[in-house]
Amino acid sequence: MNAADLLDKQKCLDALAALRHAKWFQARASIIPSCVLLLRVLKELKSREAKFACISSWAMELLLERCMTTAVSPMGPGDALRRFFESLASGLILPGGPGLSDPCEKDPIDSFHSLNPQSRENLTSYAQLCLRMIAFNKIHKILDIDVIVPEDQPLSLAAGAPRKRPLNSIDAEGGAEGKKEKTDE
Repeated sequence: MNAADLLDKQKCLDALAALRHAKWFQARASIIPSCVLLLRVLKELKSREAKFACISSWAMELLLERCMTTAVSPMGPGDALRRFFESLASGLILPGGPGLSDPCEKDPIDSFHSLNPQSRENLTSYAQLCLRMIAFNKIHKILDIDVIVPEDQPLSLAAGAPRKRPLNSIDAEGGAEGKKEKTDE
């Protein structure tokens, strides 16, 4: 055989790894409720945010699956998204951190091995920002959607109207209407 006729060995190994990843995803992650839905949301976020764009699809799938399967009880999509960002924000992928081993490889290989230290730092800081946004009920800013108003909440509260009652008018004596003065008797 001529050496020019042979396929590139590294490309063949990469294709085999992609095949193993697809089989793993189909066997493990696709059966988890709302996992595929969350992956679509995360991939959209990846296409929109520069700091989040460096994460590979495989690493994202693996981390989300681990976040959802290691929970004590089944998680809804909101809790799973929060847990995903919590795990990234904890420093899991920082240099010197524990990393996330690839279950499809024989040797222990970090699934984030393709990221340089600066990308790991950027991804961790972005996850911390997202976690703060979720904690302060600003998830709509992460997802780039309009604020969702619960049906039982008055529209005035959702629009940013003050939550405190307005001050009563003050009478000429300096006291508020309806307020009784205390007497020592």
